[in-house]
Amino acid sequence: MIVPGRVQNGVVVLEGGATLPEGAAVRVSYHAGPVIHVSPIRQPVQLPLVKTDRPGSVALTNDRIAEILNEQDASS
Repeated sequence: MIVPGRVQNGVVVLEGGATLPEGAAVRVSYHAGPVIHVSPIRQPVQLPLVKTDRPGSVALTNDRIAEILNEQDASS
């Protein structure tokens, strides 16, 4: 059973009125959000990021982007 909750004053408080029997063994898992680092200096991106003599050599349609993402998922 997965019961959502939050830590309040160092105590895990279950959400949605859920209760567990006194003395029940539990396992607590912490799901941290992603850490996003933002540069303090804002500057425009200079394109192309990869220097080439053939700009626009890949047609990035929605279908092609989906294929690339699927290929990356399969390789990891």
